[in-house]
Amino acid sequence: MARNRFLSLIVCVSFVVAALWQVVLGQNIKAKVVNKWVTVTGIAAGTDLKARDEAIAQALRKAVEQACGVFLTAQSKTRDYKAVYDRIFANAVGYVREHKVIKVWKDNKKTFARVRVLVSTQKFQKDWSVIAHTINQENNPRVIVAIVEAVLHRPNSLRYEVTQGGIVQSKIESFFLSKGITLMDRATTEKLSKRDVLLAVIKNDDKAVAAAGAKFKADVVVSGRATAKFGRRIEVAGVTMYQYNATLNIRVVQTDSARVLVSQSYGPITVNSLQRGGAADTALKKLAQKYAPKILAAVVEAWRKRANISRTIHLVIKGMDYKTWKLFKAEVTKLRGVQALRLREITEGIANIDVEYRYDNENLADHLTELKNVKLKVVEITANRIKLKTIKSTDSTD
Repeated sequence: MARNRFLSLIVCVSFVVAALWQVVLGQNIKAKVVNKWVTVTGIAAGTDLKARDEAIAQALRKAVEQACGVFLTAQSKTRDYKAVYDRIFANAVGYVREHKVIKVWKDNKKTFARVRVLVSTQKFQKDWSVIAHTINQENNPRVIVAIVEAVLHRPNSLRYEVTQGGIVQSKIESFFLSKGITLMDRATTEKLSKRDVLLAVIKNDDKAVAAAGAKFKADVVVSGRATAKFGRRIEVAGVTMYQYNATLNIRVVQTDSARVLVSQSYGPITVNSLQRGGAADTALKKLAQKYAPKILAAVVEAWRKRANISRTIHLVIKGMDYKTWKLFKAEVTKLRGVQALRLREITEGIANIDVEYRYDNENLADHLTELKNVKLKVVEITANRIKLKTIKSTDSTD
């Protein structure tokens, strides 16, 4: 029973994994898109609004698990299910398209939420209409796009330019805006130049990129290096054409933790033109147009996994020694939604802790301030980090 329950918690499997099964296991299995309505009930301790939200959030997760169980059953011809488990889990892509709260009730100091949910395994880049749901689940993250560009006309002449509004950056920004992504206000970015962000991108310094992006009050920085390199001259009927190859390296970084959400390379795109300079610009333009959807899909997929599987929330707690940490650990590991608790360090009374959590940061902050054995006060909260301090019996709690 325990094993069956454990396997039932596996979330939906991507088309990539289904294809991989065929190659690795030699099975003739076709991946089918699941678009399924399910009705589930979520439960949370307590009877306040926080408990109501937690019960609904739990119901949405259960819906993904239940609907995707149907998909996994369809693939049950696999001879060695256990052998592909880790690969399945790592490539989960199920998500909620829409949901309706049917009923909420309270009983025995618990809140119950009955929710009807439409779950899909369709890839985001094929179903952009549902992107709004994931953005909403992640509290509408604020984004900065910072792409530096370089054109290599001759060998060893590569130099990235700090230019705001380059070809690739502009195209990606336009696509993001068309899909409802919140880019930082243009008036704000004029006051706070992107130069620091772009310089950090050139240095390939994720921490500096995150720090510069935080100045804009952004949650995420989509940074990258776009390169157009001269390939060769092509002589056709006495006409000379110039060939350029364009590539793009992207890193998506959280500003509050410098954690890398996405690291991908795209391209090359090859363009032949009668004009040498024009070929480079055209290659960069086509590069951005082709891969902007894939870049956004990768970003949203990272957000989706945080919303539907778990998120890492970094805690910084002032006034915590090792004895207090042991009390904290014993109580927090029992909280609903906590999947893992990792102490990174305790230095001069400041503890750095990573929490793998199934709900959002505000939900965790509420629970942490209600602990019985360790009294804590929130002093700062961002999308992925909570700063707290311990409260002694003589401290003021206002």
